[in-house]
Parts: sequence; C-alpha cells; structure tokens
Amino acid sequence: MSFSLADAQDGSVDAEFGVIPDSLFNITAPSNSQTYPYIVTNKEMDVSFQESGGGIMAVLKHHTRLKIFDASAREASVVTIPYYFEDNMEQLSDIQGITYLPNGERHRLDEGAIRTININSRYNVKEFTMPNVEDGAVVEYSYVVQRRYIEELPDFYLSQKVPTSHAKVEITYPQYLRYEGVIENYDSQVQHDFAYVDTSSVPKIFTLPRPDPVVTERWVASEIPAVEQEVFISSLDDYRGQIKFILSAFGLPRQQLDTSWEVVVAKLRRNTNPLEAIKRYSYARSIGDSLARSLQGISRLALQDSIYRYVNDRMNFSEAYAPYSTESDSAVLAAQAMGQAAINQTLLAMLRGAGITAYPVLTSTRSFGTISKDFPSFYQFNALAIQSEVEGQKYMMDASFPYSQPNLIPTEMSSGRGLIMKEDSFSWVSMQADKSSFDIRVEVDAQLQPNGTLSGRVISYQDGYPGQLIRQKKADGASDLDIFKQTLFDGYSQVTADSLRIRNLQNYARPVEIRATFAIENYATSFTDGLEFNPMVVGYLRQNPFEDKQRDLPVTLDAPEHLDVSYSIRLPRGFTVGEQLLDKNIGLPGARFEERYNSTANTLQYDFRIDISQNKFAPDRYPRLLDLYNRWVQLSNSTWLIRR
Repeated sequence: MSFSLADAQDGSVDAEFGVIPDSLFNITAPSNSQTYPYIVTNKEMDVSFQESGGGIMAVLKHHTRLKIFDASAREASVVTIPYYFEDNMEQLSDIQGITYLPNGERHRLDEGAIRTININSRYNVKEFTMPNVEDGAVVEYSYVVQRRYIEELPDFYLSQKVPTSHAKVEITYPQYLRYEGVIENYDSQVQHDFAYVDTSSVPKIFTLPRPDPVVTERWVASEIPAVEQEVFISSLDDYRGQIKFILSAFGLPRQQLDTSWEVVVAKLRRNTNPLEAIKRYSYARSIGDSLARSLQGISRLALQDSIYRYVNDRMNFSEAYAPYSTESDSAVLAAQAMGQAAINQTLLAMLRGAGITAYPVLTSTRSFGTISKDFPSFYQFNALAIQSEVEGQKYMMDASFPYSQPNLIPTEMSSGRGLIMKEDSFSWVSMQADKSSFDIRVEVDAQLQPNGTLSGRVISYQDGYPGQLIRQKKADGASDLDIFKQTLFDGYSQVTADSLRIRNLQNYARPVEIRATFAIENYATSFTDGLEFNPMVVGYLRQNPFEDKQRDLPVTLDAPEHLDVSYSIRLPRGFTVGEQLLDKNIGLPGARFEERYNSTANTLQYDFRIDISQNKFAPDRYPRLLDLYNRWVQLSNSTWLIRR
C-alpha cells in the first residue's frame, strides 16, 4: 500500500532533529482496510569518515521520525537498535529522543532509560521506551554508530513493517575511498545522485593547483510501502527493500578493489578458518583415530555414526551460533556449555582423525537471513555445519542438535545455502539434507463399537524431526504413555493404551517405532440414526497455519513433510457408511494430498497421504498450497455418518 504525505513533509528537504513541522500533527491514519499503529515519516543515515589511532572509522549518524496513531502498540514507543560489539567493531553513542505531543509539550528521553541487551556473541541491542507517547504524537530519535570495519557498511533498510514517507542515505567521501551501493528487493524509483562541494580557499586561477571537491553520494526513496510479517517465511529482512554498501575503491590514487567471494574466502583462511582451528584439536583427533582403530571391521558409514554419537551424546550446546570458534575441543567433550562452532569443529577434527573426508560449511540460520551470493561478505555467515563424504555419499551434520544424526540438522539450518571451505578451494551447497524432514507413517486397525468407542491396534514410524523429538522427550524423562499420547493422540484425554512399546530409540539408523493397542471411549458421537465418526483419527490438523487467501511473500516451511496414514475401521454389526466416498487428489509442484477409499459394507478402508517434498513455494503457488492445507483441516474436523 502506498500513501502520500506531501502536505506534511517535503521529501526533498532533510529532516532536522528537534524541528517538527506543524503539518505532521495533522496527519491521520491512512483510510483503508489496513491499519498501522504508526508510520515512518523520515528515516535517514549520514555517513562520514575520520582517521583515528592509525585507522579509519566510519561515522554513521541515524535519524528516525515516526507519526503515532495507536500508542497502545508496543512497537510505537519501544525502540531497539542492534550493533556489532564483537572485537569492538561498532560503538553506539549519542542516543537522543524526543516525544512531541499535539498540545505542544516535549518530553526528552532520559539517558537512564536506555538499557543494553546481549543477543549473542556478536550483537548487542540498545533498547529504550520513548516517554509519554500518546495517539497523535510525533516521535523522533537519533544515534551515532562508530564502525571500525569499513570494507562494508551496515545495510540500510528502505522498507519497514509500516509505510515510510521518506528514506535517505548520504555518504560524504574522503578522497581515498568509494563505495558501491547495491539495491535489493525494491523495484520502485530510488533517486541516486552526487553533490560536489568546493571547500578550497585557493583562488580559481588555472595556474594554481586546487584540491578536489568534497563528494557526497545520495540515495533517496519516497512513498515506500510496508513489508509485513507473514507466517512461514525465512526472515523478514530477506524481503525488505534495502541498500547494501561494499568498499569498491581505496587509496591515493584510488584503485578499484576486487570484491569477489575469492577475496572473502582468502581473508577467512587468514583470520577465522575452522580448518586452522582444528589443528589445535589434537585431543579430538586422537579420539577419532582411537575409535577407528577399535572399531576395525565396521563400515565407514558405521564409523561416522559412532563418531557423531560420541560428540552428540557429550556436547552441551550453549545456544550460541557462530561460523568459527577458538574454544577448545576438550571443553566440548567435557560437556561444558559451548557454542555450535566449537561443537562442530570438534566433530570435524574427530572425523578427520578417523580418516573420514570432511569439511566445514559456513552458513546462516533462518532467522539471521538468507546468504546473498551477489554480495560477498563474511558477515552473512553466523553458523557452522560439517559435510562429509562416505562411500560416495555426502552427509550434512550439526552435532549441536541434540539426539540428531548425520543429515538431520535443525530447521534453523535446513534451508538456504552454505559455503564449503576446503584447503585450497571453496564451493556452494544446498543446506537441505535427506533426513531433515517430518516423516510419519501410521497404520490404524480398529473396531468401532455401537456406543462410539474406538479400539484396536496402532503402529507408527516416526523419522526425521518427529523421531528426534521423541528421543529428546524420552531422555528428558517422559513416560512411554505420555510420548504415545502426545505423538499420536494429542487432544484425546480419554485414550488408553496397552501393550505399548517404543523401539529404536538408540538405533538412529531406523525410525522410532511405536506399537500399542488403544481405546478411545465416545470417539464417535451416537445419535438415533447412527454414529458421527471423525475419519482423521491420527495425523489431524485442526487449524490451518495459513490465514490469508492471498500472499505477497514466498512460503518457507520448516521442512519437507511426509505423512502416510492408513485406516482399517470395522463397523458395528448392522451399521453402514451413509455416503459413497470418492478418491481425491490435490497437487501442485512440490506438494500433493491424496485420499484413497476402498470401503466394504462393514469396513472403512482409506488412506491419506500428504507429500510436501520441498519447503519453498513462490507466491503464485500459494492458492493451491492453501487448498491443500484447507482440505487437510476439513478432513480433520469433518464427520462421517455411520448409519444404523
């Protein structure tokens, strides 16, 4: 949605902190079906450079102004500013904020209201609540970031979760550097120009040398629509209009720089190289070698599984992600709380110690954002996985994922791409792995009683993420009965089970197997003319995770999903199905829902098969995907009349 604020703010005029046009108080919320608690009237970043301590520092001055429509919304008054604190790369200072009320009052932000929150090993956040915000107010805040790493600048987001009237970036260059600005996810017009300012006091006489003018490069965009959060996306930042900045020329005279991935990888090899880090992991390598010697005679694949279990069973994940670690292997294997990179570097060292070919894979988590191959930067990586090759097959691994196995990596890691780093080369690989899916098979053989009780036998095979979850629940102390109920009959408090067995908890090569006889009293509702029977006894989906009929952003599911449920339900004597049931298919590229019915006079035999073989769908595929989920929900909530 676009809107106009031309009468309130001239987009060509820079907003000055502390000077608020009266017209901003006259703005009312856009009159359409979509409501926003506020809009951004101005978002600006001015970049300059200063030399300090023998180095060059970028100084980024940020200024944001908001018009508030609904002060009760938390995001209308709470401001969070992330910054990269690791290695003192960024320092955030000079935070100012003012709330302007329609009655003319001004309320300044108290410095004591600003707090620092640690997000992870790289990022902190400054958070504060703007004072005395009310409906109709105007809020503005500014801050300064001093950045030591100048090879690239932080992304400047044109798009916000609400509409933006005016966004501007200005970079004032010293003579010795220039940046290239790359616009992503934004198709509307961005005004891009240069300003040249003559600051010389030398008379304009051709015989006298004059210094070059000061150059300012500017990007301006106006009337920017919101990019709104939708369910099942990778990261909202992947779809926001933004400008990325990479250093393109440096020196006197200026020389064009190579900004390729080859250059990035060369720097990684020198500074943050997992292959160099594991050279210090002699303890892990020796254990890998020891396991290989003691397990002679088993296959290389079985050896890899044994090494993976050794690390996975001992590690204690601190929930910290990074693409590289200086933490020790002995600390990992002593079950000290360690980050993902240290755990996987330990796995890598053990695999190599056992003679298994394996390499580090630098990647990003889903919430961190998708890696853009068009913008070479180490700072797109925030996670580390391992890829091995055994008996001609490749395996992706993340040993920080508890009760997992090779090719089963967490959903935060199982989409997007990764960079495999070898000693003398690198390549890109998809992060999707074979076992990283929701894979469930269920067979139900039951008898329906005249009083509505359903009893019989159920067998289920749970692989991928469902199997991992069951193993974790069992390790956490859950009983077999609780696991049975939560896995197959969640929502049926009256279900009972007998002869319950859960198998393959330690055999990771096979799915977790659940077998039991069960009974559910009053499963079917009894009426004078028969029984109302819900066909989706297990595998049901009561509510559609997708709410909107249309969608702007691609769908990114957690993982592929395979659900295969077979039913054989014997009817009470004298009961029959009230209507003929017909086979049905709903399909689209990458997803399919099949219903098969083969009922007889006294037996309901039917199968439901849901096969979602990919986790990403373009917006134009969404209506058909929505149809598939609607049918799943419809069957889960429907009833069949079993007539007397």
